[in-house]
Amino acid sequence: MMKIFISHKKEDELTALKVVNTLTSAGVDAYLDLLDNITADDGEKLTKHIRGKLRECTDVIVILSSNTKKSWWVPFEIGMATEKDMPIANYLISQESLPDYLTYWPRLKSQEDVLKYIEIRNKVSKQIILEKTLNHGYYQRTDGGMSETQKFYQELKKHL
Repeated sequence: MMKIFISHKKEDELTALKVVNTLTSAGVDAYLDLLDNITADDGEKLTKHIRGKLRECTDVIVILSSNTKKSWWVPFEIGMATEKDMPIANYLISQESLPDYLTYWPRLKSQEDVLKYIEIRNKVSKQIILEKTLNHGYYQRTDGGMSETQKFYQELKKHL
């Protein structure tokens, strides 16, 4: 079952909450870290907390705005998700110029795009399960050597 980690800068919390509401209304579990004071000032605790929450999730949506440029944690969360080959999408609040490393992932621009994300993600996951069942394979790579995540990116970008 899909559970999406919402990566964001505190200043973009309202948009992050809107994305969470869209996800939960569509039946998708989401994690949004509204930090409490217990971990906020302790780098080691916060790092462990973020790692643990990312491990519980299957996907990441990154809320991007001009505020993101000032974040130390958003790039950390993206790096962790990339390391795990988790599907990542950027939710653009405004038309910011993105660093090159952020342009690879699909760009969501509206709540409707969030719903497309869910639809395409579920569709690709079902296709992969079917392919694995038919091929009796237990491999992470699918047709053409693409991972499930790469196949998802390719399909989602067609619909955005």
